[in-house]
Amino acid sequence: MKDQINRVTMEDINQLALEISAANGPGSASWDEQNTHTQRVNEAVMAGLRDNKGKIPGELAGVPALILTTTGAKSGKKRAVPLACQEIDGRLIIIASMGGAPRNPPWYHNLIKNPEVQIEKDGEVFSAHAVATEGEDRDKLFETVCANLPVFATYQARTERVIPVVELIRQ
Repeated sequence: MKDQINRVTMEDINQLALEISAANGPGSASWDEQNTHTQRVNEAVMAGLRDNKGKIPGELAGVPALILTTTGAKSGKKRAVPLACQEIDGRLIIIASMGGAPRNPPWYHNLIKNPEVQIEKDGEVFSAHAVATEGEDRDKLFETVCANLPVFATYQARTERVIPVVELIRQ
């Protein structure tokens, strides 16, 4: 798995964003059959984060990231996903961009239904309560994230939906 994370590149991430935002992306009938690239990238990134105490090696080094584990809204199963994150004024923030897809990511739906989540960050595991930010607070946080990680502005430009900004409050 360590070799896989070293092979995950920005090209992989960009391809992943395109796949996710395609018409046959998450939520479509054919997605489950086509998302092996997404699974490979996510598994490799999560392994890299776990093996390197929360630091991504290789081409993605320096991108702040965490592993979010939610409880499935329908299934009740635990679902883990690696996400970029930002700490802004002591607040841990994640963005539900799904590469600019027209719909929110499944993990966002899960945490709205079940806001108690588990976070793996910088080699530490802790519980958190997820809160979708709103209004001016959301807009300021999103602007700050985009200043640090401009790819999120690109994702917002791809979609008509307002991309959710989520605060993870440590418990």
